[in-house]
Amino acid sequence: MRSIAIRLQELDDDELEDFVDIWLHNRSALYYRTERLGKTSDKGRDVVGFVTDQLHEGDWDLYQCKRKTRGSKLGVGEALKELGKVFYHHLKGEYATLPRKYVFVSPRGITGPLQTLLLNKEKLRTALVDQWDETCRTGITRNEEVPLSNVIRTVIDAYDFTRITYLTGTLLAKETDAGPALSKVLNLVPDEAPEAEAPETVCEVEMVYLDQLREIYGETSGLAFTTINDVLAHPVHAGHLQLQRTRFFEAAAFDRFHRDNTAPGAMETFKKDIFHTVIEVYRESHPSRLDRVNAVMKHIGMTQVSLLGRMSRPPVRQGMCHHLATDGRLRWTR
Repeated sequence: MRSIAIRLQELDDDELEDFVDIWLHNRSALYYRTERLGKTSDKGRDVVGFVTDQLHEGDWDLYQCKRKTRGSKLGVGEALKELGKVFYHHLKGEYATLPRKYVFVSPRGITGPLQTLLLNKEKLRTALVDQWDETCRTGITRNEEVPLSNVIRTVIDAYDFTRITYLTGTLLAKETDAGPALSKVLNLVPDEAPEAEAPETVCEVEMVYLDQLREIYGETSGLAFTTINDVLAHPVHAGHLQLQRTRFFEAAAFDRFHRDNTAPGAMETFKKDIFHTVIEVYRESHPSRLDRVNAVMKHIGMTQVSLLGRMSRPPVRQGMCHHLATDGRLRWTR
């Protein structure tokens, strides 16, 4: 199977910008808003992450996507031209502040000379000034030549060039929070979600479905179980309840893993598939409500439901029914 880095190299321009946009969206803790701006008049911006609601009047990060052609890497000339655009459009008033961080996203890599400049920031600044006429004067805009004025030179001298960095396909593939973007754009299915066990102490997050089961156990045994611990002390129902708790946390681990590593919406589709798989069995007549729970568990345990083509394990599917009971789509006590 081809590596992720190679598949990233094969993305076209739109797909690469989509990938970066989805990746940044998944990093929502870092940004107030992310936006894809890449087009003919993007004024040097492909995808941006705004740190606050001040948008371009506050801190923002710029991700400049450079797909390049097959076998080609991003070189010094094109990189300097893109940097020149940012300083030019900033001075034109298109954005009040310069980017907090500037990232070249080049899946096919960068040339050796450009890498040298990007790893030696003062050399990068010097190259931009020295090669301005060659790379920027006629390359920034089609409508006019842009000579290196004293004003532009002052802004370049004041800017912190340590903010400028790069990501190749190999580096992108290592980003731990790029899973949803890889899943959405490359149709990649992540590895198996981790298994889980129920904690010894009952947690608040599981109380909705547990209270439903507590009522059902009381109805079945003719005992008034006041707390979940009462059920866990019962010689028959304790084992059954503990099994349901394990399934619930198996599903919770599965949910967290795939929300972090698969395309947006994939988990909700999986839950809907679980619901439609069990709803007929759920609605059938059963001798008791506990028999209904067991019938649903047996049915979903034997029926495969996949997420993005990968089959899920039985305890995950069974535990997801308890999540549906928690959010109200299924109620064990109806």
